[in-house]
Amino acid sequence: MTTTLHMEILTPRLKLIALTPEQLKLYLEAPDQLEQALGFPVARDILTETVHRAIHIKLSKMAHAPEQDYAWYTYWLVVPTDRPYGAGLAGFKGVPDSQGEVELGYGIDPACQGRGYATEAARALIAWAFQSPECITVIAPNTKRSNVASNRVLKKVGMKVYEETVEAMSWRIDKK
Repeated sequence: MTTTLHMEILTPRLKLIALTPEQLKLYLEAPDQLEQALGFPVARDILTETVHRAIHIKLSKMAHAPEQDYAWYTYWLVVPTDRPYGAGLAGFKGVPDSQGEVELGYGIDPACQGRGYATEAARALIAWAFQSPECITVIAPNTKRSNVASNRVLKKVGMKVYEETVEAMSWRIDKK
């Protein structure tokens, strides 16, 4: 079955493209074919073991989710508009839970870090999530303190720390 859902979010410098299950599979198994389909290259260095595992989990959840919910489960490809390149991935872990919370995650190709792409993508996805009446809070739990760049992104997008341990901080932003 081919997915018909096509979603994009445009920001001043980025296009976020919600990847279909077919595109996620290609990213894992045949990135050359994904690049051919998209018409531009995609980062390979972000496909760590953790990201591979996350994509498999996303694909499993999407197999049982209605197509209209795919955007909550998939990764959104982060594409700079001045130089089309799949520079990173960002997304949620699913639809808002019973408390209206969704968890946000992201990763940018090391060669593209330090340009504000993660901040711009996170801000856009939070705004997109808050358009849904079901979503009242976006969280980023257990962000390692040693991940200074990620903590900086979360602070820049307006998130506040709601829980701390020696190793990590958990962040949240509530719909206004």
